[in-house]
Amino acid sequence: MTAEEILTATLPSDVGEVPTSYTIVGHIAHMNLRSPHIPYKYHIGSVILSKARNQGITTVVNKLDIIDSTYRNFQMEVIAGEENFDVTQNHLDCEFRFDFSKVYWNTRLETEHRRLVDMFAPGEVVADVFAGVGPFAVPAGKKRVFVLANDLNPDSYESMERNIAANKVCRCRAHHC
Repeated sequence: MTAEEILTATLPSDVGEVPTSYTIVGHIAHMNLRSPHIPYKYHIGSVILSKARNQGITTVVNKLDIIDSTYRNFQMEVIAGEENFDVTQNHLDCEFRFDFSKVYWNTRLETEHRRLVDMFAPGEVVADVFAGVGPFAVPAGKKRVFVLANDLNPDSYESMERNIAANKVCRCRAHHC
């Protein structure tokens, strides 16, 4: 049975549409459950985990609130699996490592990042404010574009520094605001 079939059969009919969509960040399935689903969050997480293990998922989280902090991260809770937020994410032919609970990461921006990086030529200069862990800056730097990158979040900045080194991006200078 699929996750949707299991949840349709096991959740009360008054919860509305069964929640089966999630975003994958490393080994984490990130869900945004709605109010009617909250009483069943651990059951939903367990079903998603059991069906997503073949994708390397070992943790299922639910976003608790909107992104409203200075550092652009959000509170989350583990609803299934292990409490491990240290992820490895492949993005634009680069490997990124970061603590998902402390930084901003949006997998859905990959197409836009690729579109922009493809526009740049080696030797050009670009600025990436709110660079996060480097999902735009690192691939551009690998293309030998000069990237001026910063982020207010110290955890994002530290992760970006590690990701620059791990992806062997030539580095002249970095700056933390």
